[in-house]
Amino acid sequence: MPVTEADFLLQGRVDNYRERLYQLLIALDRLIRDQLEAANREKLGGKGRINYEARPPRWTLAWKNKRRNYEVNLMAFAQGGAWVFHGRMGLDRPFRNLKSVRERDEAALRQEIVDQVATDETIL
Repeated sequence: MPVTEADFLLQGRVDNYRERLYQLLIALDRLIRDQLEAANREKLGGKGRINYEARPPRWTLAWKNKRRNYEVNLMAFAQGGAWVFHGRMGLDRPFRNLKSVRERDEAALRQEIVDQVATDETIL
């Protein structure tokens, strides 16, 4: 499904969820930054740099190894009352910040980042 301007302005059918989606994005931002920082420490020895772009919400962990540049990208967009985060490895899962699924979401996100770090270094 294509991402449109309305997804980031939180208009249209998600208009009733504006405040809840905003709070979810704050929680998602914290979660993703924590996971990227952990991968940076554990896998890259702190050599990476984490960037955030607001529109669309996009997180990038970039590092240089053996004169080559690598990066892991994760993006989120509003979809029906939840945020969906997506990475290059094909992870596409709603994030609702519920205790019952938060551990699963954290594990999936962590695995996405670790897999992408390994894939980038292998391919390039």
